[in-house]
Amino acid sequence: MERLSPELAGRLRDARRVKGLSQCALAHEAGCTQSAVSMMELGRPDAVSRETLRKIGVLLDVEVGESDTARPAGGAFTATGGRVCCPQAECPSNVPFAVAGSVVFLPGPQPAGRAGGYCGFCGEVLLTACPVCARPLGSGGHCRDCGAAYVNPPAAPGLTPDVWAAERRKEIGEWRALL
Repeated sequence: MERLSPELAGRLRDARRVKGLSQCALAHEAGCTQSAVSMMELGRPDAVSRETLRKIGVLLDVEVGESDTARPAGGAFTATGGRVCCPQAECPSNVPFAVAGSVVFLPGPQPAGRAGGYCGFCGEVLLTACPVCARPLGSGGHCRDCGAAYVNPPAAPGLTPDVWAAERRKEIGEWRALL
């Protein structure tokens, strides 16, 4: 199976946001579902076909080449009863930090006693495995096997990563104080 690179997923997400398109509007133009666009932006390799990926690239003026869609398949691992995390960058369960000029996230645990496939904070579908190589989630915010981020940073135009991360941590702290 061919894979979507995390770098391309981020470029497509950022281009969609710059153009002011919702995931729903992009999905309509590309002929797929909003959930497929969401999963594609998270770097899930099987979210859309290569043909749809190329169509989305054209719609967003992002070049999609063979090197972007052709990645070796990872192992066929799935997490069972292990760690889960929310892939939504804006979710209060994910704490952002600026590292080497980029925003990275430390995914937090779900609420105590929370069982199910959806985030207890924001309702997003939870990750149970790395979105790139499908290995079980490890501790931290990146896969220990392929290095992929579990949570992709949002576009933050006009803010440096350290300023954005600090502001977001403050917002999360205020939100948690309300609980």
